[in-house]
Amino acid sequence: MKKYIISFSLVILSVNVFAQKKTKKTVSNITQIGVGESISPTLAKDRLNSFEIRKSLSKQSLVKNLEFRNVGPTVMSGRVVDIDANPDNPTEFYVAYASGGLWKTINNGQSFEPLFDHDSVMTIGDIAVDWKNNIIWLGTGENNASRSSYSGDGVYKSIDGGKSWANVGLHDSHHIGRIM
Repeated sequence: MKKYIISFSLVILSVNVFAQKKTKKTVSNITQIGVGESISPTLAKDRLNSFEIRKSLSKQSLVKNLEFRNVGPTVMSGRVVDIDANPDNPTEFYVAYASGGLWKTINNGQSFEPLFDHDSVMTIGDIAVDWKNNIIWLGTGENNASRSSYSGDGVYKSIDGGKSWANVGLHDSHHIGRIM
């Protein structure tokens, strides 16, 4: 009986040892990381290269001339990360979505205009608006990281109320949650 108990104990111990073993295997170019291991973040240059590929694919798309009707941010992601209202006219405000871009309304939300649709990222962590000078600062990268959050590629600035944007730095920051 003692032999069986010792043999059974050894089997249980060996199963536990092998279950804890860190493994790394590649399946279809996807590396699965074991417990305690980490992967490095994607570099800004690689994300920007992917954006160039996306633009090229858009030009070749079979549906590139299909017109879509904009019905506002209701069709976009549901996580609002920031709202910035005009202190002199509260019916005019911006709504920033975690993974749905930046939207502006001038009629208290009856209709919205997308302002950040043609840039390399659409995930937003925070916005800051200088209403007197028509300047918008936008931090990219969803701040509430989870399984479905996406990184950004820095801080953008618009000096014309969102008509055009310039990336002004922090390219490898990934997630900007506050602009002061």
